[in-house]
Amino acid sequence: MTATASGLQVPAVPRVAPDAAVTAKASTGALAIADYGVNLTNTGSSGTIVLTLLAAASAAGLPLRIQILAAQIVQFLPQTGEKIYLAGSGVATKYLQVAGTIGNFVELYCDGEKYLVQKYSGVVTKEA
Repeated sequence: MTATASGLQVPAVPRVAPDAAVTAKASTGALAIADYGVNLTNTGSSGTIVLTLLAAASAAGLPLRIQILAAQIVQFLPQTGEKIYLAGSGVATKYLQVAGTIGNFVELYCDGEKYLVQKYSGVVTKEA
């Protein structure tokens, strides 16, 4: 827990460490538990890739990060009925998209019920 200026206790949200292992995801597929807590990249992708997230209950408390290193779009797709929240809103079963600009990144956190965008750089949008 972290104390704030108002004295409230706010739980610390885990983040992917900058020196964590790097794993390239060059093609569409489902993520595994081993893909959480590492620095994912899209190195080697030759087109848009769609990464299907674990069910939120299975990824509770875990961070996820992707860094765009190939100029290709990356989409995160939640499980049916689950949401990814960006800027305070989420839509069930809709993807989060990271623009294919080298240097863009997004950090997600799963609270066990939904995924929350914690930090990003560049253009990140969600399907309406």
